[in-house]
Amino acid sequence: MTDDFNRPKNIADVGVTFEERLAQLGKLSKQSRDREQLPATQGNRVSNYQQNTNVSAPGGYPSRTAKSRNEQALEEYKKQGQSKQILKVWAMLLQAFDSKMKHFFGEEPDVHFMKFAASLTPESYKRLEDNLLERLDEDREWPPSLVRLRQLANSPTKETMYKARQNLFHNPVPISELDRVELFIKKYKMKEVKSFSDRYFESEFNRKYTQWFREVVLDDMDIRLNEERERVQTYLDNEPVTENDRHREEMIASGEAFNNKFGEQILKMIREKNSEPEELTREEVERIEQRKLADKIRQDIGDA
Repeated sequence: MTDDFNRPKNIADVGVTFEERLAQLGKLSKQSRDREQLPATQGNRVSNYQQNTNVSAPGGYPSRTAKSRNEQALEEYKKQGQSKQILKVWAMLLQAFDSKMKHFFGEEPDVHFMKFAASLTPESYKRLEDNLLERLDEDREWPPSLVRLRQLANSPTKETMYKARQNLFHNPVPISELDRVELFIKKYKMKEVKSFSDRYFESEFNRKYTQWFREVVLDDMDIRLNEERERVQTYLDNEPVTENDRHREEMIASGEAFNNKFGEQILKMIREKNSEPEELTREEVERIEQRKLADKIRQDIGDA
C-alpha cells in the first residue's frame, strides 16, 4: 500500500513548503527581538527628530512641542510689534483659500510662516495680494509652497508688465512719467530688448522684466548705476588739463587748427558738403510739379 493518494498532485497549489514557512517565522521573531532591544539613545533620537521637524499629531494638529514653539515665536513678534502684520497676512490667505490654507499650513501659523509674514513690507504685501488675486482670476487657486509665496511677494503682476510694455513701446509716454523699473529699462536695457524676437516678444519681455524688477526694487540697481555714472562724469569734468590740451586749445583759438595735412582734407570735405544742393521737402517738390503742370497747360492753350 502506498501513500500516493495523500500526496498533492500539484505542489504549486500548496504554496510555500513547511520548511520555508518556518524560516519566515524565524526571521519575523528575530526582527521583533531586535526592536525590543533597541537602545534608549536611539529611541530618543527618533523622538527628538519628530520634535525638531514639527511632526503633527494625528488629525493634522501640531504636536505639543511644535505648538509651544509657535506660541513662543508669536510672543516674540508681539514684543517687536509685528504680530498684527503676521495675523493680517494669515487672515488674508484664510479669506482667499480657507480650507486649502488650513490643510497646507495647519490651523495656526507656525514659526516659518511667521518669519515670512514679518519680513513683508507694505509694497511686498501688496504685490503678494495682487499676484494671488491674479491666480484666482486664472483659476490657479493655490500657490504650492511658502517659497512660492515669497516669490510672489517679490514679483511684478502681469498687469504691471502689461503697463510697462504700453508705456515703453506701444503707447510711449514722456520719460518723466515712467516709474523706476521702466526708466531703468529705458536707460540701460533697450539694446537687450531690441534683440527679442517679434513672435515671442511678450513672453521674453515678461521673463526679463521680472529679473529687472527685482534688480531695481530689491537691489536698487538703478540707483547704483546712476551713482556710478555721476562719479565717472565728475571725474571727467575735473580731469586735470595737460600741456597737450592747452596747446590744442591755443591752436583752435588762433585759427591754426587746420594748418596741416589732415586739416586741409577736413576743410575740403566740409566745403564739398556745403556745396551740395539742399534736399527739397515734399511740399516744395509738389509746388514745383504743380508749377510745371500749369506752365504746360498755358503753353498748350496758347498754341491752340
